[in-house]
Amino acid sequence: MINVTEEFLVRLKKAGYDNLTPIQKIAIPKILSGKNVLIIAPTGYGKTEAAILPIFYKIFKDRPNKISTLYITPLRALNRDLESRLKKLGMEFEINVKVRHGDSSEKERKEVIENPPDVLIVTPETLLYLILNEKFREYFKNLKWIIIDELQEMLDEKRGIELSVVIQRIKRISKNKVQLIGVSATIGDVDVAKRYLDKQGDVDVAIINSEKDMKIEIIIPNIDKMHIDLALKFDLKPETISRLEKLNEIIENNKPIIIFTNTRETNEFLSSELSNIYGLKVASHHGSLSREIRIKSEGEFKKGNIDAIIATSSLELGIDIGKINLVVQYMSPRQVIRLIQRVGRSGHMIGKISKGYIIPTDDIFDILECKAIVELLRNGYLEKPLIQKNPLDVAAHQIAGMVLEGYRNPKEILNILRESFYFETLTEELFEEILELLESAKIIKKADNGHLLPGGRIWKYYYYTNMIPDSVRSFMVIDYSTNTKIGKLDEEFVAGLDEDSVFILGGKLWKIISIENDKIYVERAELKSGILPSWFGESIPVEKEVAKKVYNYISNYFKEGYSEHLDNNIAEILERYKRKGYPELTQNSILIEIIKNDLIIIHSPFGSRGNNTLGTLFSFLLSKEKGMRTTFRADPYHIVVASVLPLSKKDVENTIKSILSISKNELIEIIRNEIKESPSFKWKLLVEVKRFGMIDPDKEVELTSPIIKAYNNTIVGEEATNELLVKNYDVEIFDELKRYEWKVIEVYEPSPLAKVFLDKILNFDNSPEDKPLLIEVYKKKLESKEVKLICIVCGWSGNYTIINSPNRCPKCSSVFLAAVNIDDEKSLKIVREAIRGGKLRGPERKQLEMLKNIASLFSTYGKYALIALASNGIGPSNLGKVLSKLSEGEDKFYLAIMEEERKFIRTKKYWH
Repeated sequence: MINVTEEFLVRLKKAGYDNLTPIQKIAIPKILSGKNVLIIAPTGYGKTEAAILPIFYKIFKDRPNKISTLYITPLRALNRDLESRLKKLGMEFEINVKVRHGDSSEKERKEVIENPPDVLIVTPETLLYLILNEKFREYFKNLKWIIIDELQEMLDEKRGIELSVVIQRIKRISKNKVQLIGVSATIGDVDVAKRYLDKQGDVDVAIINSEKDMKIEIIIPNIDKMHIDLALKFDLKPETISRLEKLNEIIENNKPIIIFTNTRETNEFLSSELSNIYGLKVASHHGSLSREIRIKSEGEFKKGNIDAIIATSSLELGIDIGKINLVVQYMSPRQVIRLIQRVGRSGHMIGKISKGYIIPTDDIFDILECKAIVELLRNGYLEKPLIQKNPLDVAAHQIAGMVLEGYRNPKEILNILRESFYFETLTEELFEEILELLESAKIIKKADNGHLLPGGRIWKYYYYTNMIPDSVRSFMVIDYSTNTKIGKLDEEFVAGLDEDSVFILGGKLWKIISIENDKIYVERAELKSGILPSWFGESIPVEKEVAKKVYNYISNYFKEGYSEHLDNNIAEILERYKRKGYPELTQNSILIEIIKNDLIIIHSPFGSRGNNTLGTLFSFLLSKEKGMRTTFRADPYHIVVASVLPLSKKDVENTIKSILSISKNELIEIIRNEIKESPSFKWKLLVEVKRFGMIDPDKEVELTSPIIKAYNNTIVGEEATNELLVKNYDVEIFDELKRYEWKVIEVYEPSPLAKVFLDKILNFDNSPEDKPLLIEVYKKKLESKEVKLICIVCGWSGNYTIINSPNRCPKCSSVFLAAVNIDDEKSLKIVREAIRGGKLRGPERKQLEMLKNIASLFSTYGKYALIALASNGIGPSNLGKVLSKLSEGEDKFYLAIMEEERKFIRTKKYWH
């Protein structure tokens, strides 16, 4: 045991701590020495106690003033967990623990101020506000320890970068030397984590080197006749049913379990199907659900009332939801570090093995990616955080905070920023540009002596702006021909779309007719030459180390044949590829297929960010070669480039020469310029305009607003470009490209491996329903509408669905029937008044003429007149034109109606 007082040990044992865990034995002496400490150990090893016990001992022994300790966690849900755990432990030592975050009630906030605790648990965002509160500033003079939990979550996020500056501000308030302690289960770059805690990296590391024992198995379910029968019954693919069957079996044998997915859409699909088909008690848990729903799901799981909880990254961190027997990762986890965090949620104790299953899709690259990630985990590989230096939006927000705090001298503010290692290279020139921008937005003012003063908008800007990624609104996608809802798209994705854009949703191609408010009206589309559809892809990048491992598996197959890394389905695809004589794929070569002279497939092992970089570069230089714009899409293993002009082998070879002859700096400049032309830039620019305080955070601004474009070439636009460059691109691949062997082939059809990519990403073989079927669906939609029929001769009226409407007046047998909306009583009164010989005013006479015109067309065309009128965009003025199309056949008539409805949907948003 550690060298502490006997009384403390007695109380420690009373709290249930008879023996220390391995990480506690390493960490506690280091913390007691007074140095900054980084604690790294698997989930369930007692890292929290390793950090807090030595501090509790110091508080117990020395009884410092309140508040001596800040415990910072990235999630409010973690705060709830910690509060109950630390309060219980603190009671044994008469140490008070309280929490303060955005969900705290007024009573709780008042209690913290009036009766401050020894240990205060906060989120980074709460700390932004507390540092300006006079009472808390007084308490922060007592600070001796700051613990940052789940440190890995802070390293490459702007909220974490901002926290690193806030900590420097707090250290200046405290009268003591503040000791920093970082806690994390996984760290991809220990040196970055050390420099986060201390700019010079003067940090002791307490680490359990061996990963916690993990038993991870990849399961690829076989398909049998039962799966085919169930697929027909539930309108799903046999492959999907086989995976659902396997999930059902795993849940029944191991419940309770967590199933992790990468997207909200997959999460909700699994939750729905497992509940409806198998009657399982499952709950969804993802960031788009309300806090109340998430807390309820956590509570029900903890009580044992739920068989499985299906989560995205929302449950990766150490939120206590009770016993977890097993973790299932549905589809590839995309990253080693993510798999460790997720599987580590099971067997949450020392000595217990964390058990996990991965169920990939039937896609060859998804399967091999899962195998690569598991192997890299065994080899100790972890993805490194993507560090952005000198984020200007964070600097702007912190400058405002320091001015509100009372700092006036710009040099002093700059020096505090530079105390964070993220800003150690921030130049005076850039700093001045930020000040000028803040001054122009009336956030700060410059006095004659050069000092900085609060501006009129500073309070609102500081308090209502944060660096947490915005929760984006969703757009409902509606098939206009059937008026059915297809699915939802996030605003960030929609930002890159325009009218006539083609995208993939629900495994089908759709073309946009109109985007308005929170709705997108679409119609089925075909894949045309030169046009590449957009798709709502994974937001989790696959790094090139994983992609290269996948290519290595493929390469080994060509050299050695079947291996343990490849199942029969994969071997069959590779054998077909090999049999057809396509060049061997390796992790050191780039193969380019030119398909039918208008499509290029690049097989490249650079991962998500690397292929996005190469795709941008290749598309730009090929466009320059051809004299017109080409487009590209990429996944971690391929790039597809499309052109409306024919592409030759010489065009491609010239483009490769350009890539290999241009300097790295020139290539980076091309990428930066192309980022500003990318769909994601428009969205990121809007985010940055708000983060810099150029518009109020609560103000709704359209993506097309000229306000946004005005900041394109300012430091606001520069910051948007910088963040996208770090997060979405990998310029380090430029150093590798010259070492690669480039192969170019011309083919009539894509190779088996290229086709896998095209089938998945571009729906290469996906064509829309036959037009007759589409027309039939549209016809049924219109025939089911209800109208009010009015006899122009006798004044009779009745409400009917169009399909059941009479051909003549049931009362007088007249064929002169007009159709109006079922709630239109005014037209009926006008007709009856006219029959009685009453006097009509001007507008009423005009309405009567319109009704007579409709009745006349009904007498000639019958129900077809009603069908046309039932659609949006057709009225008396264009009814005759549409009905005349019947002379060319019924299909032409319905196609004419559909075209008028398209025009209506496109233009109605401009009406006033």
